[in-house]
Amino acid sequence: MFVREDRKANGAVAIRVVESVRRGKKIVQKTVRSLGQHKDEREIAVIKKAAEALIIEIENGRNPVLDIFDPADFFTNKKRKVAVDNESSANETKISIPHLKEEGRFNDGILDVFSPLYEQLGFDKVICETRQDAKWNETLEACVLARIAQPVSKSKTTRILEENFDIKLDLDHVYRMMDHVSYLEDRIKDSVTQQTMSLFKRKIDVLLFDVTTLYFESIKQDDLKRYGFSKDCKFNQSQVVLALMTTTDGTPMGYELFPGNTSEGKTLINVVKTMRERFDLEHVILVADRAMFNKDNLNQMDELKVKYVVAAKLRSMSKGQKKEILDSQQFRISEVCGEVHWTNEFTTLENRRLIVSYSSDRARKDRSDRERILDKLKKKEKDGKLKITDIVNNQGSRKFITCTKNEATVNHDKIANDAQWDGLHGVITNVKDASCRELLTRYRDLWKIEEAFRINKHDMKLRPIYHWKPERIRAHIAICYIAFALLSYAKIKLRENKVNVSFEVLRDELLKAQSSIVRDTNTNALFSMPSKTTELQKEIYRAFNVTRKQTPTILPATLA
Repeated sequence: MFVREDRKANGAVAIRVVESVRRGKKIVQKTVRSLGQHKDEREIAVIKKAAEALIIEIENGRNPVLDIFDPADFFTNKKRKVAVDNESSANETKISIPHLKEEGRFNDGILDVFSPLYEQLGFDKVICETRQDAKWNETLEACVLARIAQPVSKSKTTRILEENFDIKLDLDHVYRMMDHVSYLEDRIKDSVTQQTMSLFKRKIDVLLFDVTTLYFESIKQDDLKRYGFSKDCKFNQSQVVLALMTTTDGTPMGYELFPGNTSEGKTLINVVKTMRERFDLEHVILVADRAMFNKDNLNQMDELKVKYVVAAKLRSMSKGQKKEILDSQQFRISEVCGEVHWTNEFTTLENRRLIVSYSSDRARKDRSDRERILDKLKKKEKDGKLKITDIVNNQGSRKFITCTKNEATVNHDKIANDAQWDGLHGVITNVKDASCRELLTRYRDLWKIEEAFRINKHDMKLRPIYHWKPERIRAHIAICYIAFALLSYAKIKLRENKVNVSFEVLRDELLKAQSSIVRDTNTNALFSMPSKTTELQKEIYRAFNVTRKQTPTILPATLA
């Protein structure tokens, strides 16, 4: 146990009491007590002395000496310095190169970076009901870090942990851990919400909301797994609906799980009511896509006094409203997220603000999308007619045709009507004190929650789900959610230290940071040999105030 000083970017020095602990064949530093950050040199000196006294008190509490002795004589830096010197001399032990044999190779990077972050955010105490829960927490941490490193099934996870991290877990033990976690969903969500709020110095004033579907490799249904509209086009498989809420930085604020046959529009109010119990929503603007745009949702959010910016379904509005929008000559030039837009504001019957914008870039895309659909229809036309079977499953082309009993024809009036809306997009809001430009900018942030879904579904393999019991399904989602939270906080940390890397690059670099376990067959001594540290790895480690060992070290004799 010793005092560690970490100098921060703001010039302050963070002082901690840490101790070295063994995890498998790897020695890591664990924080015993944090003594805060200090800038004054005199104050730092006083805190360091207090930390040394604290070490003596803790060590004596663990292994008390007789009353006739002074604990300081046994637990001081002087005594520990001798141990360090002994270790240093031991590391200079002569070895015979012909007798060296590699016995294993384990990953350092993921554990070095994400294990301290996991502890700092308090996830190491998620399960805290009995004295035995420390073991369950260790298993949970291992599964979360494995999800970041190489997301696979729980069965493969146990093999990867043993092969790549020297962490041995029984599969049944992992499943029992998941049973514990399934009952702690709210605790996990509350913990992530509080950590997210504490990360931001300014008050969170905007939340992004979106919904996705997660499918199973199964056709069986129950109260949670149901058939429904699949965003992954897995209509022949059961699914669940996941609603996610994040900040404008993409940092998680909460999630809710719904049966697979729940429509997107019906998820919003349930999530809003749940989030109201966790923190004040009256001063937060909720941003959501047009799937959430329906009369009931808007009316209920008005009743709950929740501010919102929701995409409007312009083409579904009344004839009078559509005519007013298309005939308006009051559009004014504006800049939204670095792009030129023409904007205009209208008032709805419910006294809400309808903000409509026109973008030439969006107009080109709308036109290109329509022409691509029409080109496909032309290829299927024969004597100006189309077979119903050729278009029945094509949602995009059906809006441009007229159907009879056995055939269909392209409707040019529908094409002309569609072209009128090229480049137009609208949002509806009850926010009275913000400009059109500001609200449109808020809406454009929705791509960040779409990126969050991409990371969860593709990079961390949130789906398909291979569990069948509702408890295990919920536990799987919770484990993935913790992993996503760690990644989100890691991205903020990297951005603050001007290390601009994607999640894929971050993971690849940390997976390359490895150590070989080498045995001298002549002396039976066991060594840890770190791989070469790249410049990018150094930047990543520096961003998290973590130091990676650059030289070989002798492992404890108990491991040999």
